[in-house]
Amino acid sequence: MTFEQIKNNIQYGDYNTLQKLLKAKTVAAARMRFLREDEDAVKAMQTIQENREKLIEDFTTDQSA
Repeated sequence: MTFEQIKNNIQYGDYNTLQKLLKAKTVAAARMRFLREDEDAVKAMQTIQENREKLIEDFTTDQSA
C-alpha cells in the first residue's frame, strides 16, 4: 500500500493504537510521526489496518458458520 492509501484508510481509534505501538507520549505525537511519513509509523499503521481487516473477516466467517 502507498502512504496515501494507508492515510485514506485510517479509521477512528487507529491513531490511539499507533500511539501504543510507537510508545509515543501523546496521540498527536504518533499522528505527526505518521504524517511526516516516519518509516516505523507508516509500517505500524499499515499493520493496524491489515490486522483490523483480517479480524473483521475472521469474525464474520466464524459468525456465518
